[in-house]
Amino acid sequence: MSEQKNTYRSIFLWGDKKIRPLEEGVRALVKEQFGLTEADLDQKYLYSDDEVKLDIAPALSEKQLNELQTICGNENVKTDDYNRALHAHGYFFGELLKLRKESIETPPDVVVYPKDEQEIVQLLAFAEKEKLAITPVGGRSSVTRGVETPQGGISLDLSENLNRILEVNEINHTVTVEPGIMGPVLEKHLNKMGYTCGHFPQSFEYSTVGGWVAARGAGQASTGYGKIEDMVLAMHVVTPVGIIQTKDYPASAEAWDLNKTFIGSEGCLGIITQVTLKIRPYRPKNTASASFIFKDFETATLMMRKAMQSEIGVPHLFRISDPVETETAFRINGFVNSMSDKFLKTLGYKNNSRCLMFVSIEGDKNYTLLVKKRMKKLAKKHHGFYIGGSPTKKWLKQRYESAYMRDPLMDAGIMTDTVETAVPWDKLIPLWKAVRTYLESREKSYVMVHISHVYENGANLYFTFLSPMKKGDEVEDYRVYHQGLIDTIHENGGSLSHHHGIGRALAPWMENEMGSTAMGLMQAVKDHLDPKGILNPGNTLGLRSKI
Repeated sequence: MSEQKNTYRSIFLWGDKKIRPLEEGVRALVKEQFGLTEADLDQKYLYSDDEVKLDIAPALSEKQLNELQTICGNENVKTDDYNRALHAHGYFFGELLKLRKESIETPPDVVVYPKDEQEIVQLLAFAEKEKLAITPVGGRSSVTRGVETPQGGISLDLSENLNRILEVNEINHTVTVEPGIMGPVLEKHLNKMGYTCGHFPQSFEYSTVGGWVAARGAGQASTGYGKIEDMVLAMHVVTPVGIIQTKDYPASAEAWDLNKTFIGSEGCLGIITQVTLKIRPYRPKNTASASFIFKDFETATLMMRKAMQSEIGVPHLFRISDPVETETAFRINGFVNSMSDKFLKTLGYKNNSRCLMFVSIEGDKNYTLLVKKRMKKLAKKHHGFYIGGSPTKKWLKQRYESAYMRDPLMDAGIMTDTVETAVPWDKLIPLWKAVRTYLESREKSYVMVHISHVYENGANLYFTFLSPMKKGDEVEDYRVYHQGLIDTIHENGGSLSHHHGIGRALAPWMENEMGSTAMGLMQAVKDHLDPKGILNPGNTLGLRSKI
């Protein structure tokens, strides 16, 4: 079912803006866990299908608008309510709640779609002169309040026009693109030439290369291909004080790495206009898949650590679901109480303890088969039971679908959100237990956890939690719960973020995490490149604003 155009609902719905009804298995689980009825699940709570109407008019003079139109063309300057509302928020849960309440407190004054780098140079000069905030955006899929416009000003949409593939260099195995290109467009083009970008975040279908770089993201195959900072070779960045252009050297000892100054900078230091990425051969027929059941999370995690530290080869997808997430998957897919389920239980793989592992290896056929063989041998040593490659392949086919469950769950009044962290191996199990204990301290909460990005020295933990909203006080209730969650992660040795970025949502913890000297260094870089503080102001990354 497609949603009405120009409504609040059309802004906050994910992806293709179509509602996918909850699977019967999901409905049964939610009803049982939260004591809901079919009618409860079919309600339209905070449905928000009204047409967007903003109370705040653009705070720009006719002269300012005319100047913007002169720079970018009339068709690329929008001040209507819908476009301003569309660019006021991303997909952080607190933002979605406000959109469902039809509350847009700080929309941009104008949305501008630049056509090239030179226009961006002019726009930054204009914004400095007029003391206007300027916030770059791509697919607007941020879950950290990274694209909000608390100071109004200009929302600079790079996805409409700056979305070209500029060069594929088959000798160097690189691709150079503009920042607004969407993941599927890039991947399709590369696949036709026999390559892959290797970067597949959950938001892949609706996110841009510029967003991947700005938020320092990770994709589903990052264990093999690396995070985005491992893929970037060169960049063009337009700052208020000039253009910085790095070069695509394979390696360098030229002082510190300027690429990494901008990777993760979330639009605070400059506007990314070009990115050169590594590409890899695309050989899907060579992919080797394996799936395992382990008796408990601790043993599965131990095997995963041994695999990464034993130099037996690195999987591209390497994922463990904890006992609750494993049982959830089994229940939804009708596996519980099947003959296979009963057989596993006789072998000691008990429900509420066992864990599911997915492995997928890409590359040369001899390599993929060898790594799979070694993974099977290591898993067996740790009492991992091999269940074939089909579960992993099935999961990969539907890996982007889970994002669509959030909307119908919220329609039913269910809080559903995710938070991720990176943690060294020696702190992983204690952190997992502490955070699960915190999340489950909330009455009627349901918590699932997985590891999906793995390194020699540690891994990430990804928490998904569901709980009935506190109706009438949804925003504050979530804020308090989320704050306690981040406190618990931080107190137990986890990073503030592994692949979602910081934005404004996690900014309050940054000084405690980084230290005042490091924050001073970041602020000094910000002040040098953006002396008037026009770029994505409002506490993004915990940086002070001047406007």
